[in-house]
Amino acid sequence: MSPTVLRLYSADGLHELACPADACIEIGSVPECEIMLEGATILPRHCVLRRMGETRFRIQRVTPEARFTVNGVYGPDLEAETPFRFGIGAEEITFSLVVDSEEVDEEANAVVQQEDVPAHEDQSGARVNRRDYLLQPTTLRPRAGERVGEVVLDNDVGARGLPHSKIEMVPLSEAKPEALKAGAEESSSKLVFAGLLVCGLMVGGIFYWQQFLDGMPPSSASAAVATSRKLEARELSSEELIEVAADLRQAGMSMLATHVLMPQAEEGNIKAMHELGLAFLQSGEFAGEAIFLLRGAAEGGSREALADLVEAVENPLNMDRYKAEAFQHLDFAVKLGETNAWMPLGERFEQGHGVGKDLELALAAYEMARAAGERRAAPKLAARQEALECVAGFVRSWNEVSVATLLDHVSSRPQRYFTQEKPAMEALLRAEEQMRALWPLRRISVIDGAKAKLSSFEHIEVTQPFQFELQRGGRIARGTGLFTCEVEREEGGWRVVSARDEIAIKVLLPAGDQFTSAESLRDLKPAFSVAEQVEETRLEILEKMRGLEETQDFKPALTLILNAAMTFPQEEFWRPFADKLSDRMSREFFAQGRWLDAALSAPVHQLAELGSVSAMLLEGHLLMAGYGYTRDEKRGVAMYEKAFEVGKRRDARFYYAEALFQGRGATQDFEKAGALVLSFMTRSKHPLEAYLAAHLLWRKAEADPALWQQVYDTLSRVAEKHPPAKHLAGMVLLNHGNTTRERKTGFAALKAAAEAGVPEAMKNLSKCYLDGSGCEKDAHQAMLWKQKAAVTEPPRRRHYTEFVEQE
Repeated sequence: MSPTVLRLYSADGLHELACPADACIEIGSVPECEIMLEGATILPRHCVLRRMGETRFRIQRVTPEARFTVNGVYGPDLEAETPFRFGIGAEEITFSLVVDSEEVDEEANAVVQQEDVPAHEDQSGARVNRRDYLLQPTTLRPRAGERVGEVVLDNDVGARGLPHSKIEMVPLSEAKPEALKAGAEESSSKLVFAGLLVCGLMVGGIFYWQQFLDGMPPSSASAAVATSRKLEARELSSEELIEVAADLRQAGMSMLATHVLMPQAEEGNIKAMHELGLAFLQSGEFAGEAIFLLRGAAEGGSREALADLVEAVENPLNMDRYKAEAFQHLDFAVKLGETNAWMPLGERFEQGHGVGKDLELALAAYEMARAAGERRAAPKLAARQEALECVAGFVRSWNEVSVATLLDHVSSRPQRYFTQEKPAMEALLRAEEQMRALWPLRRISVIDGAKAKLSSFEHIEVTQPFQFELQRGGRIARGTGLFTCEVEREEGGWRVVSARDEIAIKVLLPAGDQFTSAESLRDLKPAFSVAEQVEETRLEILEKMRGLEETQDFKPALTLILNAAMTFPQEEFWRPFADKLSDRMSREFFAQGRWLDAALSAPVHQLAELGSVSAMLLEGHLLMAGYGYTRDEKRGVAMYEKAFEVGKRRDARFYYAEALFQGRGATQDFEKAGALVLSFMTRSKHPLEAYLAAHLLWRKAEADPALWQQVYDTLSRVAEKHPPAKHLAGMVLLNHGNTTRERKTGFAALKAAAEAGVPEAMKNLSKCYLDGSGCEKDAHQAMLWKQKAAVTEPPRRRHYTEFVEQE
């Protein structure tokens, strides 16, 4: 029959909890936990019990701060077979599994009916089983004044403020038959003799005993007295008394056991000293005396006492567990062959508790512990090898093309990274990218001779020899190096927190003067000529310019171009890159309607000062809009004019002429704007140029109607690509068309522009519906388009380079 009920024995009594297969039970101090405990050392969610098999449980901590023991063993992840002892704070709980309650009751009733042991009867005639005093589980510590069978114990467990389970208490009188059955199996004739003998010697002369006898039926009282006298007349041997005391201790009556064992222990009886030490430990008040007795028994040759000595030293209640005396006990135990002492001995060497800190001795102790089957030793012993593998993997990663895996090897907060002290991650990545750019072909491998020096099992210094071959074009460098680093154990594994290296160059081809002298691999660089430097910089800029459309990250490329311009002021290779990048940033500015990064304004101004026409225009746009600089339209127009004078470019001509036509930042000057535009843009297929030229021609056509055809021709070339131009073309046909067909064509163009989102076209379309110009009158449509024009935002301004010029 598979057990389905988890039974808990604690200082508060007996508890039960449903526990099917694969059950997961959480222990903590919050009501959401299946088992709720109270106490300063109990975390809200302390640990989890998982049922792994028929009687096997796995106990895991939920948070790193959680502490607990299983059968006296500390650990974050432990497994045990039921029944097992679970220690948490100052409390100890015994867990066991039983079958379903109804089935247990049937079995227990059958056991009780078959019980045929003599017992006295009370006045009502009800029989009291002689095993009633064993109903308390053997691992349970009774509370002060609690009655166990017919003996009242003076125990102060309840006064120590132990945590209490939230599961409802089960009184001893209502305990499940398993407890009765367990108590019955543990009883023996010696335990009965010992119990009666102790009661006769210690309580027989007390008035309470007389009162108790007075309340019993005469036949029962006389029988008890007769039995007591018989036992008093019988003398037990030392071995029998020790066995009786052991049974008393296992039944939870440790204080009674100490009275029986004390005389024997004082006489030097090894077994009595062992049992007395265990009784003191079970009482919870005599840790120091208990260890003294167990040490004495172990020195007397008791192997069992030796194992119990180690457990007592490691007991959480032992306030001296980290002192020198505790270390001496553990050292004594391992010298006598107690394998369970190796793990705590290694921990003392590791932490320096009670002995000088010595990690090598700690490792030796952990090796012995692992050989003895201690699972907790494996992570300690693996630390050195894991650190070596981490460093070797980092060195091999220098061959990778990408730096994407760098954080798999290096801490996000390194103290030192080669020549950089506490570098930001951006600087660290940049250094790795630079090495890969300088040496496209790299063959770097680790060689034998790696060493690890432990500062702790969480911080290790590693030295790793390596060999390398770096190649760039015809340049080849070969040599060896020694990589020295410190690694720490972090949440994701071991990471490098400090790194440096030294190299010894063996071969430099074709000649040594084509390389810079270096002591570190990352300082080894080709000695470029000016032409090579220019080409190298050009290729680097080209690489940075790729993917700008997707990433929109202009800063790296802008910084690189500006550095190239300042490094090579006499060269022109950087100018096309500067103009292309500035135009790309201008398009983004026009599309977003705002400047995304004010920090980019300064390098843009520097490029403008160095003569980049597109940078001048971008600075003019920013000044006109007031982004990145204080708004200053006059300076903005001046930048347009400067760009036109320096480059004579069409886009610079357009922006300068547009500013003059609109009168923004300068006095409105149609004549000067016309001189810049009409002779160059009237036949242009660029939408912005044709649109501006049409506006200037419109003014002339108002005085000379013969020019309306030229206005329409200029607009019609770009109307399909630019809705505002289609709007003006439609208005020309509506107002100056000679036929009904032309006016209808104009109305259709006007409606298309309105549907494309041009507010001015919507207003004129509403007026057409209202007046019936080019269409039938429709007051409803007129109202709809008027309302739509009122709520429609003007279309965003398009940048000159957004259109592909077709001529």
